[in-house]
Amino acid sequence: MGVREEGAMLEFYVESEVRRRQFRECPIEEHLDGFAGWLRSAGYKVRPGQLLLRGAAHLGMWTASRGVRVERIGDGVLRAFARHVRGCACSHAFRGRDLYHWQGGHRFIEHLRAIGVVPPPAPAVERVAPVIADFGAWMRRHRGIQTSTLGNYLSVVREFVATVGDDAATYDAARVRAYILARANRARRSGAKLAANGVRMFLRYLVVRGDCAADLPAAVPRIAKWKLASLPRYLVADHIERLVAACDPTTAGGARDRAVILLCARLGLRAGDVRDLRLGDVAWSRGRLRVLGKGRCETWLPLPQEVGDAMSQYLERFRPAIDDDHVFLRLHAPIGPLPSSGPISKLVRRAIDRAGIAPPSRGAHQLRHSAATALLRQGASLDVIGALLRHRSVESTAHYAKVDVVRLRAIAQPWPDGGGTSC
Repeated sequence: MGVREEGAMLEFYVESEVRRRQFRECPIEEHLDGFAGWLRSAGYKVRPGQLLLRGAAHLGMWTASRGVRVERIGDGVLRAFARHVRGCACSHAFRGRDLYHWQGGHRFIEHLRAIGVVPPPAPAVERVAPVIADFGAWMRRHRGIQTSTLGNYLSVVREFVATVGDDAATYDAARVRAYILARANRARRSGAKLAANGVRMFLRYLVVRGDCAADLPAAVPRIAKWKLASLPRYLVADHIERLVAACDPTTAGGARDRAVILLCARLGLRAGDVRDLRLGDVAWSRGRLRVLGKGRCETWLPLPQEVGDAMSQYLERFRPAIDDDHVFLRLHAPIGPLPSSGPISKLVRRAIDRAGIAPPSRGAHQLRHSAATALLRQGASLDVIGALLRHRSVESTAHYAKVDVVRLRAIAQPWPDGGGTSC
């Protein structure tokens, strides 16, 4: 960005010539034009941008009075500045005790780190046993595990090692089972299954290293859970249409939410799949969509016209033009990719409230179930449904067969009229 354009960025937020002169006389004035440009590209409107610029200037005045150079500002300086703001007694034009003073300083340092003026913060040093760190690397390299799942496994393994010790040569079936049973007694079934799976994978890794007996992973007890015991939670077709209609495609939020809901409800995408979609994953000319799912497995799915139109509406009219290739972005500053899958479930819940329906659950995953059950009722085979949902096991897809009541009635056997004894 040229000097003239950067100056225009500061003028966008600061109309007063007197106020601009005050900014120009600030010790960090050489970085304020770029920071103003960053604020505008991140979607900050005039008043919030003004406040954050004041906070950045306040930080510059405070650090200069203490002889701290800009490139030496780190997290420790920011913490000290936050304490200063709470009792600020400065006399300069940027003084103040409001929260935006600290936020402006924080955002300013974020910007300087992004352009390389301030070095990145030192990574937090977590004391992890070398065998646990190696296990995490092995899982990423050889199992293609999702980061969130690996984090859960590592938490279990750290507790397991702290309980039974880090000498794998001393592990035996009794100690392994004792840990799993103790964990199961203080956790829900899902937590107990996570513990069992995490320890089992860790022991398999130790077997590969030759650190424990080859049959030790089999000693991990399996947590009882009847397969296919529950029914999928899904929305009927009419409720799906009401959910889609509850998103106003003429607004930025409505257009984004409508495209997200259609991707989940028509293609059965998980919330994480939608969050991770990139602009390059959409092959518009071929009408296809690339999804990188669990285990880094790449799949190309057909892009229905309705879904493509909704995505195009959002991308062409409302998606901010920022230096990030995620398809779906935050609506409010700072504009950027969705931080997790949580916002997608939240937007589904908001649409449910607007539509005035009473679903069996309120998360985004029910839309995936809805896509599968809708296909089943339209006559699609379980193989087709499994391919769309990218199931690795046919048993996962067979879960949906139970919702097709019409076909189940055709194979159901009548209760015998007589004979035998009652239970």
